[in-house]
Amino acid sequence: MGKYETEFSRLGEEALAKLEGPGGFLAVTEAHLVFVDDTGIRRLELSRIRRVGKGEAGTLLVQGEGDSLVLPLKAFPLEELKAFLEGLKPHVARARKATSAQGPKASLTQETAPPPPPPEPAKAPVWEEEPPPKRDSVELAPEPESPPPAPMAKAGGGRNPLALPLKVLSLLTLAYTVAFVALNPGADPWVLAGVLLGGLGLALTEWSSSTSSR
Repeated sequence: MGKYETEFSRLGEEALAKLEGPGGFLAVTEAHLVFVDDTGIRRLELSRIRRVGKGEAGTLLVQGEGDSLVLPLKAFPLEELKAFLEGLKPHVARARKATSAQGPKASLTQETAPPPPPPEPAKAPVWEEEPPPKRDSVELAPEPESPPPAPMAKAGGGRNPLALPLKVLSLLTLAYTVAFVALNPGADPWVLAGVLLGGLGLALTEWSSSTSSR
C-alpha cells in the first residue's frame, strides 16, 4: 500500500474503485470521488459531477455543480487515468439515482403527515365601532321650470280700426300727387313743388295715423 492510499484509508471509507500513481491516489466511494496528493485530500460529490475535460497546464478538470476537481496528468499513467475516468460514469449515474430517490421519500413523508387542526372560529371583538346608519337614497325632484315670459302688451291698448283705410288713402294720395306732377310737366314749377310737397305731407300723415294706437 502506497503512502497516498494510506492517507485515504484514514478516512474510513470503502473504495469501490481506485487508482494510484506516482503523484497521487484516486478512489470512488459510495458518494464521492476522492483525490489524494502531497497537498492533501479533496473530494467531489458523485451526484454533482457533470463532465470531465481538459484543464489548463497539463491537467484534467472534473467539473461539478459549483465545484471542480483538478487532476494533474503527471500524477498517473495516462492510459490508466483515462480508463479510470471512463469507469466513473456508472458510479455517477448510481449516485444521481440515489439522490433523486430521496426526494420522493421526503415528499411522501410530508404528504402522510397529519393534517393541521382546523382554525378556531373567529371570536367576536370586545368592542367594535358601529357602522354609520345607511341612508336611503333620495331622488331630488326636478326643479320647476320657470314660466315663459308673458308677451308685453303694447302700450296704448289695441290696434287702430281705421289703420287699413288710412293706409289705402295714403297710397292713393301719393299716387295722385305723382300722377299730377307727371301729367303737368309744363306747369309752373312752384305749383308743381307745392302740389308734390303737399301730397307727400298728406300721405305721410295718413300713413302715420294708420300705424298709431287708438
